[in-house]
Amino acid sequence: MKKLLFFAAPLLIVFTFVSVSSLESNAESVSKDQNLASWFMMQLSDEYSEFIYQLQSYEAGRADNNDVLLQYEILLSRFNSIQVNSQVNRLHSTFGSLQSFNHHYQIVKGYEASLQQLTKQNVTELTLAVKNNYDQLMSYALKTFLFSNNVLRSKLDRFISLRWLIHASLFSTLLIGIMMIYLLMKESKTHHQLAMYDSLTGIHNRLWLNRKLKDLEKSGNEFAFFLIDLNGFKEVNDTLGHGAGDQLLKTIARRLDNLTHDGMYVARMGGDEFAVIQVFPQSVNQAYVSNFLMNTLDHVLKIPIQLLHRELSLSASIGLSVYTPGSKSLSELLQEADFAMYEMKQQFKAEHPYPITNLEHPASDAAPGFTKRQ
Repeated sequence: MKKLLFFAAPLLIVFTFVSVSSLESNAESVSKDQNLASWFMMQLSDEYSEFIYQLQSYEAGRADNNDVLLQYEILLSRFNSIQVNSQVNRLHSTFGSLQSFNHHYQIVKGYEASLQQLTKQNVTELTLAVKNNYDQLMSYALKTFLFSNNVLRSKLDRFISLRWLIHASLFSTLLIGIMMIYLLMKESKTHHQLAMYDSLTGIHNRLWLNRKLKDLEKSGNEFAFFLIDLNGFKEVNDTLGHGAGDQLLKTIARRLDNLTHDGMYVARMGGDEFAVIQVFPQSVNQAYVSNFLMNTLDHVLKIPIQLLHRELSLSASIGLSVYTPGSKSLSELLQEADFAMYEMKQQFKAEHPYPITNLEHPASDAAPGFTKRQ
């Protein structure tokens, strides 16, 4: 897709260059007053087009109200510059255009009230009104400046003969715009993936977990929060290397992720800590569900892991905290689960004061089983 974009961009540049060159060669024979009028209209047209673009961007969600108001003020200043310019009197004596410009200027000033209360609902109607006024102004300019004599009429015919080239340029612009939108959406999705998922294990990360907890709090859901810490993980890293430790984390994450279902979520907190959320359905025995899931986690995490031709069985400390709306804050929920997990961690250290030393041998000798606490 990027290669196609790189091909389309030069194509647009070539078309634009040819169009501009053709317009410049045809404009050489236009009189000074006609050139001056065309210049004023070109400037006004650019600001008008940009104003319409900002309205469309606001409707599409790519611009805010300040962007639209800024371009609106620029458009008004362009009308003012045309009115106060000393050379406009000469244009008025030649084409009699000043009265028509004043009429369109008043129409543009009338948009201010709608812009001050701009919403997604009324922006479409306002955009159509602006486009209609713009088309009327441009139509008047063409008839006044181009059809006032035969020379300009012949020039207009020559401009029309180049319409296919201008259409090609517009098509190229549209093509590039579509591709750019596609690439931006794709990159946005990739960035969201990187921001909300753990790069090592592929499951949700701490940032996603914090947002999920806040969403559950706002919705008033009751849920159980499990905080899991692997015992002996540091020894695996120190003895078998960080590559083995990463593989161990991936295996644990995959096992936990395979348990997920509607209402159950898994995330990696960081290091060797994982979190599990279980949202309680209505009219359910919360204690039974919590204990059942605790036992399920205990069973899944006890399954030996094949790692570097070894069968390892580490243990884990699990802290549980149950959230009921109004019972505690999210910080208290996390502290409660962390404290319960810490107690289990200390209990494990007391029961196993010596580090596991059999990791260098095939793990028929498994480390002690997982511990848990609510």
